[in-house]
Amino acid sequence: MATDSETAAITALVDQEVRALSDGDMHAYEEALAPEAVLMPPNGHARGGAELRQWLREFITNFVIEWLTFTHGDTMVDGALGYHTYAYSWRVTPRAGGEPTVAHGKGLHVLKRDDAGAWKIVRETWNANPSPS
Repeated sequence: MATDSETAAITALVDQEVRALSDGDMHAYEEALAPEAVLMPPNGHARGGAELRQWLREFITNFVIEWLTFTHGDTMVDGALGYHTYAYSWRVTPRAGGEPTVAHGKGLHVLKRDDAGAWKIVRETWNANPSPS
């Protein structure tokens, strides 16, 4: 279980990531990531290191991200590791024009404390919920 202060710190870091995406702020996004971070997006392969940062830069540069909803779920901590679940709805619109895509889904962050005691994202995966039939 996470203490209130651990939950608040992890939630603040995730909020930083969410704001960085909607603001198109690559610097703020990178500050939320551990150097060894790996993201595992839907319909793609895991990305880390320079490949991850290039992929994020292209995504932020080429799309406008609008969060329709973002809901924090569970936060747990065990020593220097933590996890955080979330649910989201977002609209992603190409900056060059074109139809926006709306997706609703859920995700999981794995976090660790750095040497200074700050939480950083080391892994993240998310996927869209299936469309109702």
